[in-house]
Amino acid sequence: MNVVITGASAGIGRAMVRTFARKGNAVLAVARREDRLAALSQEVAKTQDATVHCLALDITSPGAPQILFEEAIRVFGKVHVLINNAGMSPYQEFHELNYGHMCQILFLNIQALTELCHLFMPHMLDHGEPSHVVNVGSVGGYAPLPRFSVYTGSKHYVRIFTNLLYHEYHGSNIQVSALHPGGTLSEFPELAGQRVKEFAQKNMMTPEQVAEKAYPAILKGKRVIVPGAINKLAVLMGKILPFPFAIRVMEFIYDQNLEQTVPTYPIYDPGEKPAIHTKG
Repeated sequence: MNVVITGASAGIGRAMVRTFARKGNAVLAVARREDRLAALSQEVAKTQDATVHCLALDITSPGAPQILFEEAIRVFGKVHVLINNAGMSPYQEFHELNYGHMCQILFLNIQALTELCHLFMPHMLDHGEPSHVVNVGSVGGYAPLPRFSVYTGSKHYVRIFTNLLYHEYHGSNIQVSALHPGGTLSEFPELAGQRVKEFAQKNMMTPEQVAEKAYPAILKGKRVIVPGAINKLAVLMGKILPFPFAIRVMEFIYDQNLEQTVPTYPIYDPGEKPAIHTKG
């Protein structure tokens, strides 16, 4: 299969690239950081005898989803798997959130994800071969996450949107899945402004564990993929507990397991045109 993965320079996206490449798939890895993509491509080529094509692109920039789609078609001709993994959010109260960060969250988690589905899914229908679309949400799409108001709202959108895509395309050649990970041992907490206490890290999954759990579920076309028992409990709590109680429980959990620090996400001007770098 020919696979496109966004947010591929770190965390779950990077682990997905490794997993799909190891299983014999051709991968186009997409992210902003060209140096990390190049290192990942070299690593996969040495250890797995596979090729990872790279596209250094900020998909929140004007026209970026169309650029990505055109590059994927140029590289592969046909795309069989789209994994919308890129996402971000500072860990802050709403009034503390920088306007630029707020725009990035909404565009990256909602707008770019939706545009990429709108570009790739007709293409998949046209070629008619078995295909998969995977939108990476969060347990926050079910359970309320304190200090993540915009992020949690965006992940609710991802959950509902993906459920509806699953319904609309059921019976076609496209299988649609939503992957809802919880806290993961990646760079996300540090960038968001979280210091995860040492004892709490023991209950978090690694990106590799998430990818290994997700891979077979994606191929089976599971509508909802929630890796890990603790994450399943968080989803269940979000489903059954009234909001006032659920948010207090989540605030208690976060306060016990995390310390708030300063977010380190860079802020990009949404009006800037991105530099495009391709390899492979």
